Amino acid sequence: MLIYLKSLARYLSQSPEHIREELARELRERLHRKEVVETNDSDAIHYKGAMHVVERSGKLGKLIVADPDAPASLLDRLANSNDRHILERIAEHPRVGEFTLSRLSNSIHPEVRMAVAENPCTPYEVLKNLARDEHPDVRYRLAESPHVCRTILAILEHDENPYVSDRAQRTLEKLINNFHAHSVCAA
Repeated sequence: MLIYLKSLARYLSQSPEHIREELARELRERLHRKEVVETNDSDAIHYKGAMHVVERSGKLGKLIVADPDAPASLLDRLANSNDRHILERIAEHPRVGEFTLSRLSNSIHPEVRMAVAENPCTPYEVLKNLARDEHPDVRYRLAESPHVCRTILAILEHDENPYVSDRAQRTLEKLINNFHAHSVCAA
């Protein structure tokens, strides 16, 4: 995961104090260890194309994705991680961008794709692709999501998996009942 220090510095200056303190402590520990690696390491903090510090624990990434105010650009960079838990948190994050959600929808981890399915910011085309996902749990999560439009639920209503199909039907019924309840209140 490449985190450019310039972006990280900007992020730290705008973060809540408890997040800044935890990140600063983690960075101090890492700099104290001075673990320098080759420039082709994919799990590193990158500074001007030269020095890299090993990101073994993923703690820094986990701290950043836990912050609800983390900028989308930083989340996009962290989406290069191999850590399933970090990817899942990014997919759930309220500030994640559509491009990143689209990339994460192709993750090898079904848990990450499930998180993408539940994110209200996920673009329609990505949801449409997830409705045909090979993993039934991804389709089931999509079928139970209150943020999914009726068109996607209609596709899932005809799913080969009876649990997915049933869940999509029940979610559609809920949407219709809620629509009628709000129509009566508005009248």
